Amino acid sequence: MALSRSVKDSTMTQLRLLAALALLSLAGCGKSSDEGAAAGRAQRAALVRTGPVTRETVQPTTSAVGSVVARRTSVVASGADGKVNQFLVSEGDIVEEDQELSILNMVTTNLEIDEAEAMLQEREQEYQAAQTSRPEEIEEAQARMEAAAVTRDIAAERLARWVKLSQGGAAAQDSLDDARERSQAAGKLYLAAKAAYDLVLAGPREEAKQQAKARRDAQQHHVDFLKAERDKRTTHAPFRGIVVREHTESGQWLAKADPVVTIADLLEAVEIEANVDQSELGNVQVGATVQVAIDGVEPREWQGCVLSVVPRSDWESGSRMFPVRVSVPNKVIEIDGREQPVLREGMLARVTFSGPPHEATLVPKNALVRSETASRLYTVLPGEKPETGKAQPVIVQEGGFYGDRVEILGDALQPGMQVVTEGAERLTPFADVMIQPDAPAEGQSGTSSGPTGEEREDDSPSSPAQEDSTPDGKEKPRPADEGPPGQE
Repeated sequence: MALSRSVKDSTMTQLRLLAALALLSLAGCGKSSDEGAAAGRAQRAALVRTGPVTRETVQPTTSAVGSVVARRTSVVASGADGKVNQFLVSEGDIVEEDQELSILNMVTTNLEIDEAEAMLQEREQEYQAAQTSRPEEIEEAQARMEAAAVTRDIAAERLARWVKLSQGGAAAQDSLDDARERSQAAGKLYLAAKAAYDLVLAGPREEAKQQAKARRDAQQHHVDFLKAERDKRTTHAPFRGIVVREHTESGQWLAKADPVVTIADLLEAVEIEANVDQSELGNVQVGATVQVAIDGVEPREWQGCVLSVVPRSDWESGSRMFPVRVSVPNKVIEIDGREQPVLREGMLARVTFSGPPHEATLVPKNALVRSETASRLYTVLPGEKPETGKAQPVIVQEGGFYGDRVEILGDALQPGMQVVTEGAERLTPFADVMIQPDAPAEGQSGTSSGPTGEEREDDSPSSPAQEDSTPDGKEKPRPADEGPPGQE
């Protein structure tokens, strides 16, 4: 019984093979050899969608993330040693240039200044006294000179009488000698009195004047020094800004150069420091207007101006990013009764730089097929019908992206060409393609015939689904005696 079942199964298998061969022969009898080849090509054509190559004027842009920083920041330090008597500001306060921030103890400094000013007054009087003689001194010297002149004249007259008497033999020689000595002494006294008068009239010597002036000036400098030291005990704001940190408090002892407060210049404008890659520096132009987006503030969009490109990257650590500084005007608003800047240090900012416009060749970005070695796309060579063609591979070099399109560098593509935008990843060089119309917009009725999703898996030439369907996706008609696909 087992033997008869085996013979029966073998016979049935042979009958099935014969029936299949007969069906294939009948199907081929109604077609010519050319028609069969054309049908085979139609079945092997891959379903694709295409887009045009265009030539347009574009303006490249570069986006970079940066941080808001103050135009300048100063850690204001104490200029002297001492105890803080008054601390006059708080964090968040807006301060004006030269506004007082803190005051140290002034008692000993003021005492030193008072003593130095008293000494300066004394030096000033000495200097004034050395400039000229007093009128009384001049009168005294003149009187002494005139008295000496009278004494001289009297002595001269007496000497003349004694000489005359001596010539007549009526005077002793000793008396004559005594009169002569008195006359000579009176003459010398007159000369001395006249010299003294001349000195008083001329005033003090120039050397004495210079010495008095030097003593006075030195004392004046000492007073100025003490006052400057007193000024150091009062800390002032170096510029208009906002206090962002306190470093001391009333009663605390400060040494010279200890920090008092940190002030940031954020009120009129801020700066944004963003790092831009070396390859994108061509889109950064000093002086150009840029767009800045900052979340969490109103308004969100700001305009800035490129100040500078720092000509040094952190190349030691392997970075090729260059810092770019952008100036953005700030605004001051009132919050809970206090004026505060809208843009604050440390905020995240997105800066968009715009490069110079240029002509570019553009294709849909979906046309690119990337690999580890290169990027390529497929252009469509015209076929016998408008909806057919062959896929020609082209190696391309990518440029910038503009919306849903990408720039292709070089002259490998020309405007008007068609490139494959869907289905390119499964194409082989010069494969036959069937161009499908664009898919209907979302929300429209009808079904899409595009090679998307799972349909593209069935577009492969080796796919059974493709062999049993027409190019429009409908199932091919089958002979009445042919069973479903896959059955023999």
